[in-house]
Amino acid sequence: MNKGQKVVIISGSTSGIGKELCALYREDGHIVVGIARTATEPDIAVDVTDYDEIKRVVDDVYTRYGRIDTVIANAGGGLSGATELLPIEQIQKQIDLNFTAALNLVRCALTYMKAGSNAVFISSACALFALPYRAMYCASKAAVNMAAYGLYMELKSHGIRVSSICAGDIQTNFTANRIKYADGGERYGDAPSKSAQKIDGREHKRMKLKPAVKKIYKCCVKSKKPLYIIGFKYKVLNFLRHILPQKLMLDITAKLF
Repeated sequence: MNKGQKVVIISGSTSGIGKELCALYREDGHIVVGIARTATEPDIAVDVTDYDEIKRVVDDVYTRYGRIDTVIANAGGGLSGATELLPIEQIQKQIDLNFTAALNLVRCALTYMKAGSNAVFISSACALFALPYRAMYCASKAAVNMAAYGLYMELKSHGIRVSSICAGDIQTNFTANRIKYADGGERYGDAPSKSAQKIDGREHKRMKLKPAVKKIYKCCVKSKKPLYIIGFKYKVLNFLRHILPQKLMLDITAKLF
């Protein structure tokens, strides 16, 4: 290995943010191991929700390269619908993918990580601001933030940096792949469907993929803070949520979405 070259593991590597991050790390001369369910060479196909598979891949990476410098838990997916009516198995899948899989990847990698290395969770602005009919997605990402904060405190004295990056809306295939439940029953009517349509209709206003991921990449490399927010308006909203009454913020959000 060249001096300064890092060994980097990135999940969700076949599209969107993960794919761009892999490209940027490789452009800078680092060894990148991308993992995803539908990956093809040079990435590795693996079910990120399967702990045994993740552990096997991480173990293999260490055996091959003798080190792991950076791990980025990026894989995730969306779920929308009236919380009361969502199938319990879909709620569990959401938690398994967005939270448990991310945590397990980082935990497995930490076995081999030493001072100077860093772990990054790609979270979401939804971890900061609750949205109606996307409560389970928001909850799963909020859990990611809490895990990252805990690991930040536990590992700081050991020289391992931990960050959670909360990215706002970015133009990827995430929206198209979101699992949506439009049925609102008697209580909610067409509200879940209208909410999803309103969010999907903002696709053209989302941040461009490449510029946004370049900002994410810089945060991954620095990884000096426990939390990074990508997108100016989300930074403003995060400021407002700390100074405005919570009830007011929730009532405004409910009207908007």
